[in-house]
Amino acid sequence: MDELEFRRRLFADPNDKDVIAQADTDSAKQRLVKEMQDFDATLHSALDISVPDDLAQKILAKQQADTDASSKQSAEVKQLAWYRRFKAPLATAASALLAVSLYFATSVHAPLQAGEHALQHVYYEAESLALTDEVQLQEVNEKLAMFGGKLEAMPGKVTYATFCNFKGQRSLHLVFQSDHGPVTVFIVPTDSNDAASTQQRFADERFSGSIKPGERADTILVANLDTPLEQYQTAVNDSLRWL
Repeated sequence: MDELEFRRRLFADPNDKDVIAQADTDSAKQRLVKEMQDFDATLHSALDISVPDDLAQKILAKQQADTDASSKQSAEVKQLAWYRRFKAPLATAASALLAVSLYFATSVHAPLQAGEHALQHVYYEAESLALTDEVQLQEVNEKLAMFGGKLEAMPGKVTYATFCNFKGQRSLHLVFQSDHGPVTVFIVPTDSNDAASTQQRFADERFSGSIKPGERADTILVANLDTPLEQYQTAVNDSLRWL
């Protein structure tokens, strides 16, 4: 298979036996295969959220308790207005819904906006900001080619380049060094279920961020508060080419 077919099949299935065999004699391809397999395993682990076996029983028990309490209260009332006759079943349904909602609210994190997620991601991988060894542009483009793109240049020395899980979407995570400190770049393919097109700027007490929506991918930059993000955002997007 040719290079494009190799990358297409690797992206679709990192455990494809033909793809693995194709990489046997090429160390660069072997490295890509290993990274994609590791990322695929991480992504599946992150999305594997188990539901307790006794969830249904807890909801039914809560429903029965509310029904019994409502029945007891109703028996003590001599006369009911017509609209109050529906109170017990409505309360039961509301309680069951509340039980389910409370469970999932405490078991699954609420979805984050793209900017919030970018900040959280940067804090989670804060060690990447301290790296100083250069990652060659060729290695960056080997990874970016998995999305059908390449970078002609970067506005600073790249010191970090890896695949990442950006809100469940397989993306590219880069860090380059600028005169204002390290700048994190996320290149997120636009087939993501939660596009970043509704948010342009974001910030917290330490970092500011910028989102540039694109037809093939959104580029998200995060840097120190005094960094001229517009300048670097333009440089990255002007250098980005799609194959």
